[in-house]
Amino acid sequence: MNLWNQAPFIRLILPFIAGILSAIYFPFQLAYSIYIIAVLAAIIALIILIPRLNISYRKSWWFGVIINCALFIFSYQLTISKTEKFATNHFSKFTDSTQYVYAKLNESYLEKEKSLKAVLEVIAVKQIGNWKKTCGKAMIYFKKDSRSLKLKYGDEIVMRVNFKEVPPPQNPGEFNYKKFLAFHNIFHQAYLKNNDWVYSGHNSGNPILTTSINLRNSLLNAFIANHILNDEFAVGSALLLGYVDKLDADILTAYASTGALHVLSVSGLHVAIVYVVFNWLLFFFNKIKYGLIIKAVILLLLLWFYAILTGSSPSVLRSAAMLSFIIIAKTFNRNTNIYNTLAASAFFLFLFNPYLILDVGFQLSYIAVIGIVYIQPMIYNWFEVNNWLLEQVWAITAVSIAAQIATFPLGLYYFHQFPNYFLLSNLIVIPLSTVIIYLGLSVLAFVKISILVKYLAIGFSWSVWLLNSSVKQIESWPYAVQQGISITVFDTLFLYALIVSLLLYFSKKQFQYLFFAMSLGIILLCSQLIEQYGQFTQKKMIIYNIPKTSAIDFICAKTNLLLTDTAFAKNENGLKFRIKNNWSESGMNDTKIISGNFETNNLIIRNNFIQFFDKRIARVNEKEVLKTKNIMPQKPLQVDYLIISRNPYLHISEIVKLFDAKTIIFDSSNSQYNINKWKSECNTLSQSYYSVIDSGALVVNLKSYL
Repeated sequence: MNLWNQAPFIRLILPFIAGILSAIYFPFQLAYSIYIIAVLAAIIALIILIPRLNISYRKSWWFGVIINCALFIFSYQLTISKTEKFATNHFSKFTDSTQYVYAKLNESYLEKEKSLKAVLEVIAVKQIGNWKKTCGKAMIYFKKDSRSLKLKYGDEIVMRVNFKEVPPPQNPGEFNYKKFLAFHNIFHQAYLKNNDWVYSGHNSGNPILTTSINLRNSLLNAFIANHILNDEFAVGSALLLGYVDKLDADILTAYASTGALHVLSVSGLHVAIVYVVFNWLLFFFNKIKYGLIIKAVILLLLLWFYAILTGSSPSVLRSAAMLSFIIIAKTFNRNTNIYNTLAASAFFLFLFNPYLILDVGFQLSYIAVIGIVYIQPMIYNWFEVNNWLLEQVWAITAVSIAAQIATFPLGLYYFHQFPNYFLLSNLIVIPLSTVIIYLGLSVLAFVKISILVKYLAIGFSWSVWLLNSSVKQIESWPYAVQQGISITVFDTLFLYALIVSLLLYFSKKQFQYLFFAMSLGIILLCSQLIEQYGQFTQKKMIIYNIPKTSAIDFICAKTNLLLTDTAFAKNENGLKFRIKNNWSESGMNDTKIISGNFETNNLIIRNNFIQFFDKRIARVNEKEVLKTKNIMPQKPLQVDYLIISRNPYLHISEIVKLFDAKTIIFDSSNSQYNINKWKSECNTLSQSYYSVIDSGALVVNLKSYL
């Protein structure tokens, strides 16, 4: 019997996924979708229940078509119904005349340096003295103070707020935060000052979620009480409880660069250990009547409570769903197929949240498991190892290689890097993280036994310290990570098609798979050659939109120079979020960041004057204006672009006497008030202008020099 027959859920989930993706990228309301689904379901039921209609599968290809159509339309309509902005009572439809908003915290806030970030569910809005019930979520930033720090999940507040749509990316290659939030049904955001909101005195949080949050806070406090602090606390609590708020950028970068970032999210390993521990503790149920069923129910409740406790990340949801199907199958003595279980668990999760399909963690989690299940046995059988220790090392190595083969195309697409030492890091990370999980569970289990927990906490802290130190050491080695890799969606799909073709060739030894793989390889090579040609011939200037910052990028082939403020030049997180993705997509391999004068064959920066190939650029700020006010030339200096920065006190009428600019550019270091004033003056003088804050980054493509 082939896989297609052994795993029927694979056949069911394919049209289901197609419907979800169609609804996400081509959304519109189907007027009669419910009736169509009902009719198709009735036809399917009649064919199954009436023997005369239940003809053989070989002759009923159209029966499969009906099922596929029903699943496609059902998932399409399900996704539309889960997209809150289509609801008739979404709060955004009442914002024009809203006086007050009544909302509740949909989750615990994330503490930032100067604000608290939280998702609010809008329950009602007040218009002309009347409250109207609404739905929808919004991203809210509270001003950080003693009052806002007291807020917790489920608290209901009344606020006076002006919601704004989440803006699209303002710079080329910038992370699309608007799309990211949209996939979580969040389309609006707002900032609240101290006097913009009051606590209603009510809390309507889900009791299970409230209990899990309170329990997690108690467990975190237990770590602190036992002197598990700093990076040990940050990594240990992330690894065991899914609490990532205290992870700093350096730790995240180190784990990402060594291919060990998966350890910092609760995943299958953690859920499996919880299952093994409690399955062993509940062994006595095996010997009593209905004991297996009672044990299964307890295990399912524990698994899903742990999933909620750790933040319900896509990877832990996948693991909990998979194990749930396995537990149920074992309880009733049913054989399970791992691929069918994977498809069934995904199907189950999509019913609750179709948008999970676009979550990076969800994609990586499922693809990694598929890779391990299918590829790992092939790799493991390459060698026969008789030594127990070496056999364990080889087993971990085989798992690491299999998971990396399965996930590296997605890693290149999303993260633009490849960890070169992933094999070594996983040989250290996987055993250590397993030890840390057991020690962490022991600390929490025996927290009331002070003598025992003291030594368990010491062992836990030292284990996490060793894990962090090992990862940081590997990250410091030369060529630890290959960065700046950029591939498109189509490149990613072609890579996966190539991997599947090669795997089929090695398993089935049929030449057509090798031929197909070689053809895909040639297509990918041609695609990369075309991309490389474009990168080697590119020549452009980019003025970025970065709040309160002046940043100009000069790109020539695969080299570039960023002229920016000293503070932003040192802001690694800002560079990564705003600019570095564009550098990866543009193929940059030689980057310089400066704040002063500079000179090459094609670029000259002297004070506030710039020559980039044949383009002449002048920059004007407060200091420069003061210098030039008393030096009035007989004829204005001709420039291609005049960039106004840092809110200089001037009028455009004064500037045009000094410079004859084809375009005046207001960069993002200026205030909106000044920009609006200058725009009005430019309109009066018929002067061409461009506002980076209003229109996003300005990209000036120069003619190719090849």
